[in-house]
Amino acid sequence: MGPILVCCFWPGISLEGLATAASEIPRTRSANLADTLQEIQKNNKYLRKELKKAPWPSLKHFSARGRTYSLPLRAESREPSKRPAKARLEYLAGFFDRDGCVSYKTDLSGCTLLVSQSCDHAEVLMLFREAFGGSITRNRGGMGLVKPRLQWRAFGPSARRAAELLAPHSITKQPQLLLAERWPETESEREDCKAKLRALKDYDSAVAGPCSWEYFAGFFDANGCIHQPKGGASLQLKVEHKHPRVLRSLRDFLKTSGIDATLGKSQKRNVQRLWVTDLSNCKQILQQLSDAGLFCKAKQAQLALSLTPDTAAEVSAALAGFTTNKMFGKRLDAAGQERTRNIAAAQKQAASLRSQRRLDTEAEAKLREVQSHVARLKLEHELFKAREENQQLAYRYEGLRLSDTVQMLHHLQMKSGRAPGICL
Repeated sequence: MGPILVCCFWPGISLEGLATAASEIPRTRSANLADTLQEIQKNNKYLRKELKKAPWPSLKHFSARGRTYSLPLRAESREPSKRPAKARLEYLAGFFDRDGCVSYKTDLSGCTLLVSQSCDHAEVLMLFREAFGGSITRNRGGMGLVKPRLQWRAFGPSARRAAELLAPHSITKQPQLLLAERWPETESEREDCKAKLRALKDYDSAVAGPCSWEYFAGFFDANGCIHQPKGGASLQLKVEHKHPRVLRSLRDFLKTSGIDATLGKSQKRNVQRLWVTDLSNCKQILQQLSDAGLFCKAKQAQLALSLTPDTAAEVSAALAGFTTNKMFGKRLDAAGQERTRNIAAAQKQAASLRSQRRLDTEAEAKLREVQSHVARLKLEHELFKAREENQQLAYRYEGLRLSDTVQMLHHLQMKSGRAPGICL
């Protein structure tokens, strides 16, 4: 006999009330086999719209290094004698340069240092807390495809000490960290420092500081991207920043190891981008970063280092598990990549036929046949992509909808003052 669902209801809570609450949740638009491409795409657009309004459950705990911590994790101070190792400070400076923030308190009594990360990257926040003290709290709740975020925050003496230790290894935020470390006591000087700090955020205030593999590892952990184009035996590594000076420092540093990197402006976003495409250079960089303490992206790096023509499909499938929110439901699996290769081969055949100066009747018929084949392959490919996207979106939406329903029932049971009314 399988599990039995027992529902108990309390005074003031009717079946009609629960039915009304449940009816307010939009139905999941899962694709049917008979649906056309346009219908599935319409459903996917609807699901993405609804997901933007679907909250995640409130985060009460987080996990790091095999342990579970309750939120908020209260602030701790660190003894001045407990100075982190130079390599760890360089890593944390690189990470802070990309994802950290220096801000002043509203009463101008001092500065606050903050790093926020997705809830599944809490380990790096623990590194900051272990090095400098401070607290870990909720940053913002999750919504749809966007996971909840946590933040490490330090203020007062902890912020001053963190700024003092990070500044010598920082490139983009060194002037801001020095301000935080030397925040003045007098009110007039604090107003001046407030204006200076705000100004530093408006232009490229990076300094020409020394770089290291540890610094690069921190910067790459915060912002780096490991891309395997078309799931083949090639790699692309990329980091971005709104200002170019730090990327120039990284490019010059790579050049000392004989690695050429390209620096340019992103065509789609108003940011600067540094990238490397040569497979051997990419692997050399990833190996150096791994040896230097790459943390958040260590698993992706090891997968990329194992890339060969024979392992390309396996590596691509594994890297798909680290898909970002922007690519959710859009990354091609092995079958999708094979379809794109078939389409490319058919298009090449059609181009070859069209390149002939004169086509006889047989060649023209062959060209029409190939063009029809290309059109059919493209339609099938788009249909498979849309179905796969729909499946992933519907799965995520159902999960959030279920958690929302559980929270609703929990709220009702707490309001009634009774014990839980659902058990298995």
